[in-house]
Amino acid sequence: MTLIKIKFLMAALAVAVALSACGGGGSGGGTSVQAPTDQPNEPDPAPEPPPVSEPAPPRQVDRNFTYHGDARDIIERKCVTCHQEGELAPFPLDTYEDVTLYGAAAAFSIETDRMPPWPPTKGYTPFQDDRSLTRQEKFILLEWIDAGMPEGDPADYQPALAAAAAPVDYNLELPMPQPYTPTLLPDDHRCFAIEWPEDEFTYVTDVNVIPGEKEVVHHVIVSIAEPEDAALYYAAGGEDGRPGWYCLGAGGVRGAPLPRQIGGWVPGTGREPVPEGTGIGVRPGSVMVVQMHYNTLSADPVPDQSIIQVATSDTVDRPAVSFLLANPTWLRRGGMPIPAGEEHVTHSWSIIANGLSFTFGEPAGVSAGQPWAMHQGFMHMHNLGTRGRTTLQREDGSEQVILDIRDWDFNWQGTYNFVDEVLVNPRDNVTIECSWDNSQANQEFVNGEQLTTRDVEWGDGTQDEMCLMSVYMTPVKDSEDYSHHPSVYIERPTYLQQFEAGDLVPLRLVFNNFSLHDPGEHDHMGHDSPGGAHGSADDDHSQVYAGHYHVYLNNDDDNAEHLTAWDDNYFYQLPNNLPPGGYELRVSLRGMDHHALGVEDRIEIEVVEPSGGEDLSLVDVDAWVAQSAADDSRAADRPADVSCPDNSWYNEDGALEVETGYCNFLSLAQPSLEDVAAGETLHLVLWHGDLVFEEPATGHASISIDGKLVWEAQVSIPSDADIFDVKFELPFDAPAGSKIEYHVFNHGYNTWTLLQLEVER
Repeated sequence: MTLIKIKFLMAALAVAVALSACGGGGSGGGTSVQAPTDQPNEPDPAPEPPPVSEPAPPRQVDRNFTYHGDARDIIERKCVTCHQEGELAPFPLDTYEDVTLYGAAAAFSIETDRMPPWPPTKGYTPFQDDRSLTRQEKFILLEWIDAGMPEGDPADYQPALAAAAAPVDYNLELPMPQPYTPTLLPDDHRCFAIEWPEDEFTYVTDVNVIPGEKEVVHHVIVSIAEPEDAALYYAAGGEDGRPGWYCLGAGGVRGAPLPRQIGGWVPGTGREPVPEGTGIGVRPGSVMVVQMHYNTLSADPVPDQSIIQVATSDTVDRPAVSFLLANPTWLRRGGMPIPAGEEHVTHSWSIIANGLSFTFGEPAGVSAGQPWAMHQGFMHMHNLGTRGRTTLQREDGSEQVILDIRDWDFNWQGTYNFVDEVLVNPRDNVTIECSWDNSQANQEFVNGEQLTTRDVEWGDGTQDEMCLMSVYMTPVKDSEDYSHHPSVYIERPTYLQQFEAGDLVPLRLVFNNFSLHDPGEHDHMGHDSPGGAHGSADDDHSQVYAGHYHVYLNNDDDNAEHLTAWDDNYFYQLPNNLPPGGYELRVSLRGMDHHALGVEDRIEIEVVEPSGGEDLSLVDVDAWVAQSAADDSRAADRPADVSCPDNSWYNEDGALEVETGYCNFLSLAQPSLEDVAAGETLHLVLWHGDLVFEEPATGHASISIDGKLVWEAQVSIPSDADIFDVKFELPFDAPAGSKIEYHVFNHGYNTWTLLQLEVER
C-alpha cells in the first residue's frame, strides 16, 4: 500500500471516529458513523448522552408589513439621513409617496448591500454607529416592497428611541481659506492648508465638518501636519493656479510625512468624535490639512467653502497619538509592484506591536514594552483596490480581524470606532493586507478615454496606489475589561430565507478570535481532556481560540442531533418531513474536546411548500454582446460618432450598469432564455441616476425583441433620478432564442441600471 493511500485512510478514520464522538455526521446530523472496535488499548467508552430532545415546533412567519407600522422607522433611521432635500443622495425618501416611487431600485440596493453604504464586513470587530441594515431590517423592507408597499395606519408608527448625542462645545471654527469650485469632473480631490490658531499645546477632542455645499461635498478628511512640515504644506497650495492642491487620501505632500488624521465627515453620519476621554495633542505652529472630495455627478459645480469645527482641551484622561502605518519598503521604487494586466495582486506586511509603541508611543505616554489600546479601524487604497484587511495576531495564538473590507470603494472611506477598545500587547503583531485589480477591464476613464493598464506601484497620484492603515493609540485603561472572546456570524443563509423540506441549506460563517482546526486534530475520544469526549463543566475554556462548531435545528439542547463541521462554508440538510413554518439554525462553537464555549449565533429560516410557478428571467446579465450598426434594429437612432468601450457597461451586483459619461450610445443584444407566448406579461425594472449635462438634451432607453420595439422611455436632461418599474403584455410569440436588444442613448456623466426583464408565470 502506498504512503499516500495510508495517509488517506488514516485521515478518513480520524473523521469517522470524530463524527461518532459528536453524535452525528453528514449534513443533517442524524446518521452516526461508528468508530472501529478493534483499536488496541481502546479507552473506556464515554458515558451515554441523555436522550435526544425533540426540536421545537415551527413558528408562524409574519409578512404583513406596512410602511407606518414596520418600514418607516427603518427608512428614517438608515436612509433619510442622506435621502432628503439638501443632502448628497439623489432623491428624497422622507415621505411615503417618495418611497413608493423607488421601490424596485431600493430592493436591488438592499439585496446587494449597496445601500446604506457600510464597507466593513460584518462578523469581525464591531464598530459604533453601524449604518448597515440588520438581518431583520433587510427582510422587513424587502418583504414590504415585494407586497406592493402597503401604507398602513399612521397611528402604528413607533420610532425607535435613540440616545441623543451630548452637545459638543466647539471652541474653534476654521473655514477653508477661500471658496473653491470643483473643476475635475465628476470627482475632484482637493486639499487645503489651514493655519492652526492655538499658541499653546492643546488636545483635539472632537472634530466636525459643516459642508458649504452638501450637494457636491462627497466626504472630508481632516488631518494635522507638524510645525516643521508646515512650510511645505503652505507652499503646495496654489501651485496649479487654483486654491489648494490636488491630493488623495490624507493629503500628503512630497518631502513631508503624511499628516495625522484627526477627524472626517461623510454624508449621513455627521461628526466622527475621537474616543471618549482621549485627545490628540497638537503643537503650536502646526497646520491643519483638509482633504475635500467633491462629486459633481448629480449636481453642477458650485463654489464651496466648508467649515471645520474643532473642540480642544488643555487636559484629557488619556493622551492619544494617531499615525498612518505601511511597510516602509513599499515606498521605495519597485517595493510594491502591481504588474500591468494582473487581475489579482496582494501585498501584506506585519510589524511587532512593540515596534509601534517604541516609534510612535511617546505623544500618548506609551513606552516600549508596555501594552496599549487600539480604538479604530481605517484603511486607504486608490482606485485599483479591491479588498483590504487589518489584523491583530496575539502572542496567545488568537487572531482578531480589526477591519475587513471585501469590496473596496475609493469613494466610501471612513474611520470606524470600535465598540470596545482592543488591548495590544508588546509581542502581538499587527498586519495590513491589500489587494488590487490591474487588469485592462478595471482601468479608469480620463476625459472619456479609458487608460491602458501599466505597471503600478506606490505613489501619490491618481493612477498610483497605496496600502495604509491608521492607528489610534492610547495607554490602557485600568477599569477596562480587555478580555477577547471568539465570535461567529452567520452570513448565509439570510434571515428567513426560504427552503423546501429536504433542501441543502448553504452555510457561510465568519469567525473572529477563533480558527477551525483539522478534523483529525480534535480530541475525538477525550484522550487529552479530563472530562472525556465532551469535556467537563469545570474545565477552563476561557482561553480556547480553536476548534469546530455544531449546528442545531430549532433546538437549544446541546445533546440534540446536530451537524459537526470544520469549514467556514458547508451545507446543512433539512429533514424531509419538516412542516412549513419558521425554524432556527443555531451555530455553537466548540473546543477540541467538544465543550461548548458559550459562543453562538442564530438565524431563522423558513420552510415552504414545494413551489409552483415562478417569474423567469429572459436575460443573463453576463450574456449581453455589443452589436454593430449592421445588426442593430435601431441603427437609425445611432449618433454619427458612437463611442462605447466594453468597460463602460458591466455586471454590477447582478444588474447591467452603464456609465454614459464613457458610452454615448449603448446597443446590446442576447438570445432570450425563455419561450414567451403572445399575451404573457413581461416585467421590466430599469432606473437612472440624476441626469445632468451642460445644455438641455434628451435621452432614451428601449427594449426590442426580434427587431420589434416593445418598450421605450424618453427623458429630459437635466432631470432627477427615476425608475421604470413596468409590466406589459407581449403582443406576439417570442420563442427562446429570440433576439433581445437593449438601447441607451444619453448625454453627460449619468448611470443607467437594468435590474430585470422577466416573464411572469
